[in-house]
Amino acid sequence: MNKEKFLAVSDSLRQYRRAELKDFDKDLGNSPAIDLLYTDPLPSNAILEQVLSSNTTFLLGRKGTGKSTIFAEAQSVIRKKGDCLSIYLDVKAIHDLIGNFSVPVNEINNISDAVLHEHYLRKTFLGEVLSQILSELSNTSKKLNIWERLKGRKGEIFKAIEQFEELQKEVKRGKLDSTEIPILQFMSKKKHDQTKCTEHLDDYCEMMGEVSTDGLKIAGGYKTNNFEEILSDNEVYQDYSDAVLHSFPFSDILNKIKLYLQKINMNKLIIFFDDFSEIGYLDQRLFVDVVLSPLNNSSDEKIKIKVAGYPGRVYFGKIDPGKVDIIHLDFYKLYKDADIQTTERRSIEYTKRLLLKRFEVFDIKMEDYFDLQTDTDEFIRLLFECSFNVPRIMGFILNYCYNDRISQGLRINTTAIKLATQKYYETVIKQYFERLNRFALEPFERKLDRHIQEELLNTIIAEVRNIRKKIITNEIGGKYFEGISNPPASHFSISRDLENILSSLEFNFFLTKYHEMRDKDGNEISVYALNYGLCEIENIPWGYPRGRRDDRSYFVQRCFSYNRVLHTFLANHQTITCNECGASFPMDKKEHFEFFKWTCPECKIGVCKVVNLSEGYMHELEQLNKDLMLETVELEILEILMSEKRFMRASEISSFIDQNYQLIGKRTGKLRDLGLVEKKNINNISMNKITDIAQEMYFGK
Repeated sequence: MNKEKFLAVSDSLRQYRRAELKDFDKDLGNSPAIDLLYTDPLPSNAILEQVLSSNTTFLLGRKGTGKSTIFAEAQSVIRKKGDCLSIYLDVKAIHDLIGNFSVPVNEINNISDAVLHEHYLRKTFLGEVLSQILSELSNTSKKLNIWERLKGRKGEIFKAIEQFEELQKEVKRGKLDSTEIPILQFMSKKKHDQTKCTEHLDDYCEMMGEVSTDGLKIAGGYKTNNFEEILSDNEVYQDYSDAVLHSFPFSDILNKIKLYLQKINMNKLIIFFDDFSEIGYLDQRLFVDVVLSPLNNSSDEKIKIKVAGYPGRVYFGKIDPGKVDIIHLDFYKLYKDADIQTTERRSIEYTKRLLLKRFEVFDIKMEDYFDLQTDTDEFIRLLFECSFNVPRIMGFILNYCYNDRISQGLRINTTAIKLATQKYYETVIKQYFERLNRFALEPFERKLDRHIQEELLNTIIAEVRNIRKKIITNEIGGKYFEGISNPPASHFSISRDLENILSSLEFNFFLTKYHEMRDKDGNEISVYALNYGLCEIENIPWGYPRGRRDDRSYFVQRCFSYNRVLHTFLANHQTITCNECGASFPMDKKEHFEFFKWTCPECKIGVCKVVNLSEGYMHELEQLNKDLMLETVELEILEILMSEKRFMRASEISSFIDQNYQLIGKRTGKLRDLGLVEKKNINNISMNKITDIAQEMYFGK
């Protein structure tokens, strides 16, 4: 039993981030780790081949599903072929770093400082994206081994690179263009009018937070940024985005890139945009309309874009979704089949390929680390059920198993995996509610949104317990459940039109969509599964009875339909309110408001919106110690340092929390000044460790 190599296996899965896989090159004989470790979610590298196709591609999956790693392997293949250029940009990292810049605002007639500041922030972000495209293009070109076949043209090539660098400076400056001034003046006037119009609603609105009309997704309520509120008007947004687009020398950029590709005998430039969905909705819209759409639609097929995002959180703008490849990595879509058993089998095949390949590359055998009394395939199925094929979650589970079993020379059994899944839920997933609600420095409406999600989850858990109790006592279910002594109750079904209500809980892994089917009445339903670790904590048997002839019908038993539960929850937590006169209306009138485009029937002027009632949460919010609150990324840094309890470099921390290492470096500096992180130079590398004070204040240890 080689303990160090098993730890490397778990860490290589936990750090499922493109840059950090290089850390394992030495362990693998100095061969590129990405090429050796890469395991495609489909046989015959089908996902990789689609990403490498000449089509625009959107790769969608929740955190940790391997989007960045697929992009890294695609770039490796492109570099080996040598007929195309490729560059990679982390959109979220660029956005986060811009957010820390101080933006100078010069007084301009009839444009408010607030509007100008917000405008410059967004334009700086877009300019930085374009600048980095040009910068990466220059850097990549200088590293290319093309000079032998371009003899006598070096001067010409370097001149083209110099032109990129000049363009880079121009877009980075982001000067205010004359085309932008009229729309900014209009927005300033609208902001002034809007502020006057809503002043009398302030007290009322402090008690509320807006929610979109199609689900529990807080958009900010009346307390949202005025700039974003103004641009929620599609006509205003269109004028604004067009003005911003015209302020950049896009035609010059595209023409120079196309000419340069021709000079160096390259067919295409392929740009990989990662972490696209992590930026705010307005920034995402502008990013697509000002950067992605022109690159995709106006480059004569010479520039191809590949975008990684989250399911349900992607704006396409002028990019026609019907003309691009959209690849889903979450198992229920990627392996979807007519029946649950086939979907599971295909999913588990990937789990097996991923794990066996990982152990093989590190030159150890999986069976040497697992209890011989249980078949290896049972362990693989259990790891699928605990992780839903998210490699990062799988890595964390194996890491907990390393701490509890392997480090002590003990083999892993099923009990150890279930305990590891429970620990992962408590230390990582559950903190979305607990630590963020208490210590995250964020807008009220975001805390309200999270609070309501937690109430919704608790409502579902209470229903699960109630249903299971009634099945055991024969109050419901009839003969169907005869012979099932310990009935699983982890899965439930809802109508397809209610899926948006669960989107935030699903995104954060409290539950996962499992299958789509029809219920006993022929209605289309979606089946969801609660997190395995959550079920372990709540003593809820997970899954369904296998081996029964009609096991596929287990989920469509009427007792597992939660439509009534969700409708009741919404009725108790939402109302419809006018943003002009403040009038309120019951939720059962929602269809009426949708038909009349949400016009207020009282004042005939205002637009009505669905809002979440929050009176019961205000007292709880007032009890929080604001002096202890930190930015979300700072809490994430403390959490990973707490879990590792060792000195870590910024790049290592970034691999666990999906943040740019430069941002981590800045934030650990701030945390050091607050006495929460200890910094030390070890072998000329700046390392970070959580302090005892931070452990006591934020973790009670």
